[in-house]
Amino acid sequence: MSDKSVIITAHRALALPEIVGEILIWLDNDRKHWLLNCALVNKTWFHEAIRILWRNLETNGILLEEGMMGISLCRRQMYANHVKIASVATYLQETEPEFQPALECVSFPQLHTLCLVLAFHGSGTDKCIRIPAVNMPSLQTLHVEYPAAFNMPRNVQVSGWAQKLFPRLVNFQVVIPAILYIAGFESLSERLPNLKSIEFEEILSLSDVDDSEEDTTSEHSDNEDLDEEDSDD
Repeated sequence: MSDKSVIITAHRALALPEIVGEILIWLDNDRKHWLLNCALVNKTWFHEAIRILWRNLETNGILLEEGMMGISLCRRQMYANHVKIASVATYLQETEPEFQPALECVSFPQLHTLCLVLAFHGSGTDKCIRIPAVNMPSLQTLHVEYPAAFNMPRNVQVSGWAQKLFPRLVNFQVVIPAILYIAGFESLSERLPNLKSIEFEEILSLSDVDDSEEDTTSEHSDNEDLDEEDSDD
């Protein structure tokens, strides 16, 4: 085989998506700029590189809404088609016009695992926060997390909204202390017919919450007494 034939054969091989994908999959995930450079080679390499870059946004440290906000509306669906694992964060009602439009009119057909990051923005309850509405027909696993558990409100009730927003769940994991009423557990079982596993890091009883609130009130009162004594001195 002549040198020219070898080159032509190599060019043909590197034009096949199956071969290009096998090559790119071995690139170090920590070196994203390598994949970005590969995306500039040609159309085939672009689609394979983008498929790998977008399949797991959680490992890339990018929230789903943030990733979509940086892409023009006409191109969002192309990228959304590749997402399999992602994270979204809650937001306040007043910031809804900023975040929710980025996820509207977009479907994530392959997204099967979602991490929901609860951001309370200084609120003491979960009543004022909004959860992004995302079209995820294949979602099976939901992880609920909080970035700073030491400062988390103690009366977070996840079972109520989980069954409304994610009716097809198979696996449900709550990586925060949470209140789960018996009625709430029964409701989860009834309204999530596909549910096979449910995992809570810590389940709080109402007495735990009451004790926590009493301790907070007592501590606040003690601080006020100390302030009064200091002012008397």
